[in-house]
Amino acid sequence: MIIKAGKKWYDSHHKSKNYKHGSGNWCITNDLSKIHYLFFEDIVHLLTEDTLKAVPLKSIGWRDKHIFPEPWVSERYDLSDVSYPGIITNGPNPYDNEYRMIDGRHRIHKLLTLGVKESLFYVIDWDKIKHLFLDSSDNICIERLNKFHYG
Repeated sequence: MIIKAGKKWYDSHHKSKNYKHGSGNWCITNDLSKIHYLFFEDIVHLLTEDTLKAVPLKSIGWRDKHIFPEPWVSERYDLSDVSYPGIITNGPNPYDNEYRMIDGRHRIHKLLTLGVKESLFYVIDWDKIKHLFLDSSDNICIERLNKFHYG
């Protein structure tokens, strides 16, 4: 994850939507037109040693998993640091995997490219975070996104 000057790693978010052009349905509701955001600052208190677990990478659904091992060429990929655990949940995903990636898809791609089969992740129960997703049309969500993008 690229961190802008003056920002902390948790000054970011997870976007949940239906990616119509091949990345799959990552919606958290039955309404495929809805977009939801999970702000990391709302879940940072759940990222504890108790939730840190070794997880097989093949059990995690992450956006664009289906195009692996096609290489990614991007600054975010190049700068991704695999020493930091990702964040996953047992929530729904289009791959019907046991886990859904919340944060760390560039890191998981890099781990797989390096031949790693298992890594540490913060595993957060879906029931503990589902209610924290905000609808993109909600004013609070809009304000938080503006703060994220424009400071």
